Amino acid sequence: GTGFIAQNLAMSGNYSAVFAFDVDWRQLEAARAAAEKAQLSPEDNFYLFRADAEYLPFLSGSLDFAWWGMGMHKVHNSGRALAEICAALRPGGKFVATTTSFFADPEELTTRVQEAGFSEVKVSLFEDRLRIQAE
Repeated sequence: GTGFIAQNLAMSGNYSAVFAFDVDWRQLEAARAAAEKAQLSPEDNFYLFRADAEYLPFLSGSLDFAWWGMGMHKVHNSGRALAEICAALRPGGKFVATTTSFFADPEELTTRVQEAGFSEVKVSLFEDRLRIQAE
């Protein structure tokens, strides 16, 4: 996406580094332009790169928090992507995501997130979106 949430996370000062990625070069270009406008760069520990959510470039247990905004319904294998995110999170790490309610119903999505390795999962419906919180 455009990296709006990642930029806000970086500007919050709550994280030592923020990584924002997309598989689509056009989205990355939009995110880069927005980051430049917000004056965010690697010197601010804000990193943009191209990656596939199903094959994350992070070591196991290396992340404290993961946000995935409106992308789960766009990947080929959401279960694999969720497992990659779960593996990259340290024990006690948090995961928050949104996706369209047309993608899955809350019960089905809860099961999918649990099968990916998350133990505490809450899925809530807000208008036409599902919000996922997991550890």
